[in-house]
Amino acid sequence: MKNPLLIISLLLLKLSVSMGQTGPILKPLISEKFEKVYMSENFDSTSAAWSTLASNDNLFLMQGGEYILNRKSNVSPFAVMGNLNTSLSGFRIITSLKLIKTATPEGSIGIIFMAQKGGQGGFIFEVNANQQYRLRQINGTTYKYLTGTAKDGGWIKTLNVKSINLSNLVDIRTFNKDYDIYLNGKHVFSFNEIIYKSGDIGLLIGPACKGSVDYIHLFTNEIAKEEIQTDKSAINNPENDMLVLTESIINLKTQLNKINSENEDLKAIIEDYKVANEEAKKATADSKQTIKSLDFEINKLELKLDTINKINAELLKYKELVQGNDSGDLVISLSKSLKNEKLKNDELVKEIKALKDSLNSISKNHSSAGNSTNENPVNTNDTNSKEFVLPKEN
Repeated sequence: MKNPLLIISLLLLKLSVSMGQTGPILKPLISEKFEKVYMSENFDSTSAAWSTLASNDNLFLMQGGEYILNRKSNVSPFAVMGNLNTSLSGFRIITSLKLIKTATPEGSIGIIFMAQKGGQGGFIFEVNANQQYRLRQINGTTYKYLTGTAKDGGWIKTLNVKSINLSNLVDIRTFNKDYDIYLNGKHVFSFNEIIYKSGDIGLLIGPACKGSVDYIHLFTNEIAKEEIQTDKSAINNPENDMLVLTESIINLKTQLNKINSENEDLKAIIEDYKVANEEAKKATADSKQTIKSLDFEINKLELKLDTINKINAELLKYKELVQGNDSGDLVISLSKSLKNEKLKNDELVKEIKALKDSLNSISKNHSSAGNSTNENPVNTNDTNSKEFVLPKEN
C-alpha cells in the first residue's frame, strides 16, 4: 500500500505548478543549449535599440563602450526598455551590470526580462552597493518578492555580488516556463512561472544612482532545421565563446578600474604637494615682508639711540660745569635727568636686541621652510523609448 502522505504531497506539488506559482529551487532547471546569437550589443556607438535621454531626472548615454545610466531623481527608480522586437519564449541573456555610485539606501541597478506590455508583468533582477541581490515579479500595480522577504525588501546578502564600481556578470536562462539565474558564474536561483509566453527586455536604475552596462548578449535555441549540421563535433558554440569573452572583458575592465583608481590617488598626492609648495611660497613672501619691516624699525631705533647718545653727551658737559658748585639743586636736577635718559637708553637697547633676535628667528624659519619645500620630490612619470511604468515601491 502506498504512503497516503506521499501521494498528497505529490498532488499538492503538481497543483502548485499547474496554477503558475513561482518558488525557489536549489538546482538549475535548464540543460538546454542556446547556440544562436539573436542580439549582441556592446554599446560601442549609439544604438537604435536603446534610448538616450537628457532631462532633469535622467541622463542616459553611450560612452566609452558602455551604456551609462544616471538617475538624478531621488524619488523612484526608472526603467528603460530595449527596442528589440523579440517574442522569444526560450533564451539566454548575458549582461554586465555595474553600480558606480548611489546616494540612497535603495540604490541598485538591474535587468528586466519577460516584461509584459504596459508594465503589467515581468521580472526584475537587481544588485546593490551592499553586495546583495534580489528578484521581484511585477504583479499589476505592486511587486511580489521571489527572493528574501518583504521585511528586508527581498534582498539576499552574498559575497558573490561584487562591491560598488565593479562589474557583475548576470546570466539568465529560460526554457519551457523554467528560469535559472547565475551571478558571476554561480547559480543563485531557479523558479518556474507558466503565465508568460514571451516578453521584452529592459534595464532598471535606482533613485539617485549612476550605473553602467558593458554589454547585453541574447542567445536563442530557435534554429531552423537547415541550420543544424549533421556533424555535431563541427558545431561551433558561440554561447560558450561569448561567455569566455565577456568574462575576460570583465577581468580586464576590473584591472583598468584599479589602475585608474591608483592614478587618481597619485594625482591627489601631486595636488597636495602643489598646495604645500604654494603655501611655502606665500610663507616665504610673508617672512621677507616681515624682515623688511623689522629692518626698518631697527634702523629707526638706532637713529633714535644716536640722538639720545648725543643728548647725553651734551648733558655730561653741564654735569662737569656744575661739579663743585654749591648749588646742589641744579646738580640733583641734572643727575635725575641723566639717570632718566640712561634708563630710556637701556630700554631702547633691550628693544633693539629683541627685534634683532626676532629677525634672526624669522630668517632661520624661512631657511628651514625653503629646505622642506624641496625635500622628497614626487616623480610623475530620449529617443524611441518604449513606455514601461514601474509599480510604486512596496
